[in-house]
Amino acid sequence: MLNFVLCDDNHPTLTRLSKMLDTILLKHNLDGQIAFSSTSSSQTLDYLKHNPINVVILDIDLKDSISRFGNG
Repeated sequence: MLNFVLCDDNHPTLTRLSKMLDTILLKHNLDGQIAFSSTSSSQTLDYLKHNPINVVILDIDLKDSISRFGNG
């Protein structure tokens, strides 16, 4: 089974993405699940450190300090 993690700081986008992925998995009878989804990059990183994951779908521009280079 493929374990997916989704992270996007925009909750409506995260919800839409989650529904789309669930639909694709069901429609094509794929062995996969959304193991974790969050609007928080720190929660997502914590989950990734402690759980086996196959695919991460990550917002390219998270609105928190973790995605701002040089702001330490």
